[in-house]
Amino acid sequence: MNELLRKIDFGNEAGDDLSPEEILNFFVEQKPFIEYLNSKNKILLATAKKGVGKSALIRWIEAKVSEIDKRNPLVIRVTGSDLVRSCFKLTNTLRLPNDYIRDWMIRICAIINRRIGAQLSIALTDDQIAMVESAELDGFKNRNILSALTERLTKLLPSIQKIKEQIPNEIEILKRFSNKTVWFLVDDLDATYQRTEQENLELSTFFSACRYLSMRTNGIIFRATMRTDVWTMIRRYDESLDKFEQYVSDISWSQADFRTLLFKRIEYQMNQLGLQATTPPQHVTKTEVEEHMIDKVFEKRMLWGSTEKRTYKVIYTLSYHRPRWAIQLCKLTQKEAIEKEANLIAKSHIDTVWGEYGTKRIADLIAEHKHQCSNIEELLVGFRGAKRRMDRPTLLKWISNHITNHMSPIIEGREEKNPLDIAHFLYRLGFIVARVDDKENNEYEHYYFSDMPDFLSTRTNDDFGSVWEIHPCYREALDIKKMNKYQKNRRLAR
Repeated sequence: MNELLRKIDFGNEAGDDLSPEEILNFFVEQKPFIEYLNSKNKILLATAKKGVGKSALIRWIEAKVSEIDKRNPLVIRVTGSDLVRSCFKLTNTLRLPNDYIRDWMIRICAIINRRIGAQLSIALTDDQIAMVESAELDGFKNRNILSALTERLTKLLPSIQKIKEQIPNEIEILKRFSNKTVWFLVDDLDATYQRTEQENLELSTFFSACRYLSMRTNGIIFRATMRTDVWTMIRRYDESLDKFEQYVSDISWSQADFRTLLFKRIEYQMNQLGLQATTPPQHVTKTEVEEHMIDKVFEKRMLWGSTEKRTYKVIYTLSYHRPRWAIQLCKLTQKEAIEKEANLIAKSHIDTVWGEYGTKRIADLIAEHKHQCSNIEELLVGFRGAKRRMDRPTLLKWISNHITNHMSPIIEGREEKNPLDIAHFLYRLGFIVARVDDKENNEYEHYYFSDMPDFLSTRTNDDFGSVWEIHPCYREALDIKKMNKYQKNRRLAR
């Protein structure tokens, strides 16, 4: 049996749980990501669906900044849940947008204060932090933010010393923080988002607070991540965010990126295991080197539809271009291949776990978009047993017969009865995708909402004659017969 297949660990699925060593070895450094390391870019927001690599990007920024910036900056990484008001015992009532903006600035400054205190072993109480936070924020204008904060913290030290003995030169050490750069990294800013009016206002004003602090002070750099659909709703809610649009970019993965992802994970594991890789022929391309490594664990090609494709391209499709889902699929197929005592992961192993994998994907889709539609599970289950491909009239008829005849789902606060509107929502989610066939060349092309956002949006356009497919990652889980067959085989194998 293939020793590498048996021993390889494809790594943690969650980017925020990776160690600095792992993130520096695993991370696929796409060209657009270099901008996130440029300190001249004071604010950048990365948007993406769940599992696409938002947390990994934040961890990579944290690791790289600490590695490449010799000025020893203060790097602070938090999550959206670390920034909720209850963490700061803030109880005052917020009414106007400016109240929210100021509140965000207080929370950001409080996080910096606490990090300084933790590094210097200064026992700052909530009351003492509040004294610093309550200082007039306009006093920061045109000053380095750390200089302003450390100056105010220094004034607290005499009273702190009366309570608890501190290191003898704490004031001098505190002064060393002055004029440093702060990298303020926020992962999953929308972690607690439930699409209420108050949350829309609170999230939208966060970006205004970042702009205010970056313009009025020196030495603070913001990096944040948010789900794509949440940003879209926040942007629609607050027109003033048109000024922030220039700082936003969406994370996307190409097939080549996925090839590199698998290559890096396999290469890292071979080095960890002390296994020697056979050297590919000289004068080969980067693509050939990476494919050579992937072929040590996976079948070189797999039958996909009527043609054979490179394995990483099949994984790219089935994982819906999401690295986390790809790693989950790799682990499931690896386990199946080991049980079957195979030398390589083959298409048959993917076929066996496809139903179980699809069930996980549907659960993820429901969790990801529950805030947009509380009835989303019923919408998805309504497609159980549907044909894999449908033209537009057939798709709308299916939705009418299996969904709107039984319920009127609430989508983003509106009751929807029109099958076309429901179809467009499912298209936005990526549950269904457009397929356009090129019969002359026996080829086809898939189009996603990001490619053609106006598909399924009007009654007068036939979307270039597209047919509609349930995305392959969900398809098997909605075919009850195949699911039952899989479960039966699993029970018999026990």
